[in-house]
Amino acid sequence: MPETTVTTGTTQVLIAGAGPAGLVLALELSRRGVPHRLIDAAEAAFPGSRGKGLQPRTQEVFDDLGVIGAIHAKGSPYPTMTAWENGERVRDWDMMTR
Repeated sequence: MPETTVTTGTTQVLIAGAGPAGLVLALELSRRGVPHRLIDAAEAAFPGSRGKGLQPRTQEVFDDLGVIGAIHAKGSPYPTMTAWENGERVRDWDMMTR
């Protein structure tokens, strides 16, 4: 059974869903001192990656939140793409090269 944390006090905002929008909303409410509670149907965080790049608008939001520098510092170049055919490596290419 998943662990449940119960907090007491007043919650002004209930956020349903710990996806990208819910997490950013929780962060922004925290920064502004607004009491909130974040709930999600999933029992645990997703263990893998759901995206390999950040769109420009996402980076603008991260900049506004004051975290873009830390995110860029943890980032890395886009991985090389590889094409396979019948179990054989056919070619590699850099998606960022035009």
